[in-house]
Amino acid sequence: MTGENLELDFSHRPPQVSANQVDALCAYLAGKGWVKAATIEAEIEISERRVRRLAERSDGRILSGQKGYRLFDASVSLEEADHAANWLIAQGKTMIRRGVAIRRRFHQFARERTPAA
Repeated sequence: MTGENLELDFSHRPPQVSANQVDALCAYLAGKGWVKAATIEAEIEISERRVRRLAERSDGRILSGQKGYRLFDASVSLEEADHAANWLIAQGKTMIRRGVAIRRRFHQFARERTPAA
């Protein structure tokens, strides 16, 4: 794999979403329970990536997890909401640990490549 060009493109930015689009997804999810991203994509023709971004921008109104997406309304049990929050926090911690490990390797390689004064 050394020297191979993997043709990775890191120039993509997250899709821009508006408050109106968040409201529209909340309205779609109302009364549905958990809905898989693929179902949302098929029924209202928005990409899974955009659904994820809308959930991120929903100020906690949209829960997400392994079951899909759900409107956080009065029908959600506190256990369900707590599980969704814990799942996302654990995912974030995992990403932070990975980022710190990469940063350590970065510094190791940077020291090796910097000529001694």
